[in-house]
Amino acid sequence: MGADLSPANELAAVFARMSGVLLSEATVATALSTVTSLAMDTIAGSTGSGVSLLDSYGRRTTAAATDTLVAQLDDLQYQLDEGPCLSAWRDLSVLRSGAQDDEQRWPSWMRRAQQLGMRSFLSAPLINGRRAIGAIKVYSTTVESFDEHDADLLRRFAEQAAIFVGNVQTVRAAQRLSDQLKETLRFRDLVATARGILMAQRGVSSEEAFQQLIVEAYRTRQMVREVAERIVASPSDA
Repeated sequence: MGADLSPANELAAVFARMSGVLLSEATVATALSTVTSLAMDTIAGSTGSGVSLLDSYGRRTTAAATDTLVAQLDDLQYQLDEGPCLSAWRDLSVLRSGAQDDEQRWPSWMRRAQQLGMRSFLSAPLINGRRAIGAIKVYSTTVESFDEHDADLLRRFAEQAAIFVGNVQTVRAAQRLSDQLKETLRFRDLVATARGILMAQRGVSSEEAFQQLIVEAYRTRQMVREVAERIVASPSDA
């Protein structure tokens, strides 16, 4: 059972550590690995933890798990389309094992999860802004391993973890956009240079030079970028 400690005090140091990782690592994989390890360390009685990021249809987009058992329990949920992780995400609520309707709510998953050794679970949605982006959960091989204190702690943990993961996703999205913009600008400059070479050598207009690039790309079955790169690399062969 969870100790009678202040959730705010317990989580303060945890997310101070997360903030440090965010400054040095900007990948979702690293973020999820950090979150799962911290969740298992934070929630007493946990034997494993996992995080799943889901799309608007409840399909897994990425996930992390501290061990094989967690990965198996999570994979079963995706295969069966039932279980506390998916329900926590869909219902936007923290779910704790022990309710009488567990086996009725997720009959197939509960049966197979228990066969694997799972005896207790906690699952909470990761809510970023106005939408749930996934769920975090902890499992235990001990019966009634989690209490209301643990459920409240995981809820608070999930709130901060969602911000953390959401920020990392934002960083990645910004990096991808920046890379795409740089590549677009590089392509534009490359084509402009190749077009200038054709204009100078063949005495054609800018539009005619560009059309010749298109025709050459079609003739050689190459991309316009490749044709432009060849012309810029060897202007005398243009």
